[in-house]
Amino acid sequence: MKVLVAVDFGDSSLEALRQGRALAHALGAELATCHVLPGGSELSGLFPEQSLGLSKELSEDEEAARRALAEHARARLGLELSHIFIERGSTYAEIVRRAESWGADYIAIGSHGRTGLSRVVLGSVAERVVNHAHCSVLVARAVRKPGVVLVATDLSDASLPALVEGAAAAKRSGARLVVASAIEWNNSYGASASALIGAAPALPPPEVQAEVRDALRTTLEQALVRVGAQGAVQVLEGSAASEIVRAAEELEAELVVVGARGRTGLLRLALGSVAERVVRSATSSVLTVRHRASA
Repeated sequence: MKVLVAVDFGDSSLEALRQGRALAHALGAELATCHVLPGGSELSGLFPEQSLGLSKELSEDEEAARRALAEHARARLGLELSHIFIERGSTYAEIVRRAESWGADYIAIGSHGRTGLSRVVLGSVAERVVNHAHCSVLVARAVRKPGVVLVATDLSDASLPALVEGAAAAKRSGARLVVASAIEWNNSYGASASALIGAAPALPPPEVQAEVRDALRTTLEQALVRVGAQGAVQVLEGSAASEIVRAAEELEAELVVVGARGRTGLLRLALGSVAERVVRSATSSVLTVRHRASA
């Protein structure tokens, strides 16, 4: 197992390193860090006669960055970094490329800025890494109150690995596990047909709604049994992403775990819209568990 932490000199990066180190320790995994400097290859192309000197300067910059990051981690976290990758180029692309070439199982990256449904969205680097990484990605935010891990699932094949990961995360931290799934009545019951005639979507009768809720609750409980975990279940109603974020805030969850669909990579499929919105909007750390589709 391998955990790659994307690092710079900011506080959010330190939180990612803190949580990435804890994850690596819990899994018995190898820990490495990755820092991306501005690209230098284009300078060599513009000034080929100076390429040897530029190459030496770039190498010196990389070594200086490696030393500075090692000292930063030592001074702020008391952590000795033994494996530091220094890359050059587009930040998100180089993080994704390094994670894939190194064979990382997880990437940990910090979230810049305030977050929430009506606040500033996730920084572009973290968002792009989440969208394009081949592996699971932990977007680390400071833990306000430890004690709850929330797993969001639609019970699809893509979301079931997230339940396994969430159960393991709750066990590692001694947190309470809560598994939630959302019912979007308007999406499920005649919304398209109603839209064609300009009418509000018809909701099912109350007794049918109750039956659906009970059936979903039972299915969630069975899913917990299936993965050998104990926890509570919640049936949410409304827009899936919004309700997941709201439930996480009400529970004061330390971590939200969601599944990510599809093959990935710089030229491959990105996250599903629900997972992406949760990553952008949650105030807690979010672990997107990558479901690796068959080729």
